[in-house]
Amino acid sequence: MSSPATPREEIAGSCHCGRIRVRMPSEATGIVVCHCADCQRLHGNAFAMLVADRADVRWEGEEHLRWYRSSPANERAFCCECGSRLAKRPVDGARVMVSVGLFDRALPRKVLKGVWLEQKPGWYDAPRTGPVTPDELVATALAGPVEANGAQYGYALRAASTNKKPPGVIALTWITAADAAERERIRAHSRQNVKDFLEEPGFVSIVTGFTGLRGFTVTAWEDEAAMKRALAKHHAVAMKELFGERFVASVWTSVWTPTRVNRIWVRCTSCGALEDVNDDHRACAKCGDALPERPVFW
Repeated sequence: MSSPATPREEIAGSCHCGRIRVRMPSEATGIVVCHCADCQRLHGNAFAMLVADRADVRWEGEEHLRWYRSSPANERAFCCECGSRLAKRPVDGARVMVSVGLFDRALPRKVLKGVWLEQKPGWYDAPRTGPVTPDELVATALAGPVEANGAQYGYALRAASTNKKPPGVIALTWITAADAAERERIRAHSRQNVKDFLEEPGFVSIVTGFTGLRGFTVTAWEDEAAMKRALAKHHAVAMKELFGERFVASVWTSVWTPTRVNRIWVRCTSCGALEDVNDDHRACAKCGDALPERPVFW
């Protein structure tokens, strides 16, 4: 004898006046946001929707529900009492798009995608979907000055080689651009410098970025000779521009040698022991299981 089917989980929503209620499967596709001209006129903005088969959507209070033929291919539902926009469905299709606004604001969903973005008006930004790209992250961080409680916020990036030797030299630099255009010029130089650094065998890693118009760089090297070899490449071009043109508002550079280089510690994922891995051994001394790979020093 077959076991009874497990009831499907549902989400429930209602129009503004509550005369119409809707239930649909919790696994309905969405959230999808439509920016088409019809949705703009009918909703006063984009239309955020959950998509499901018509047969899986149940309406209560249907005597208050009206369908309007909004285009040759689609019709839309609204409550005849409060005017809430409820749904959209293709005339010849089997799916229905139900307004997200009918459901609890705590609905555990994110926007999956936007459609008809080419018809979006210019006075709002479409919700982003998918992972943030590096260019988007930097653009957001540099869009305007962000400060709070004496701290300035911006962005940073790290580029590391596979060199696991301890650094013999650390270089610290800050540089201030006169304006946003000059900042982009500095960043262009920095991108080429990082490429040159990664080709140098004695390079360990770099952390660099901007807060507002102030850039910063921390680089780690096996020794000063390795640093000088890398700086003799594109960095030398940037230095010529710095001293030969009206380029950069202010700058400071320095080279440091460590007083003490401490151990690298890695936690065993099996037993939780904190292990000294300076010699790059790969087995936990306490339990014998494999340790995570030892990071580079910087």
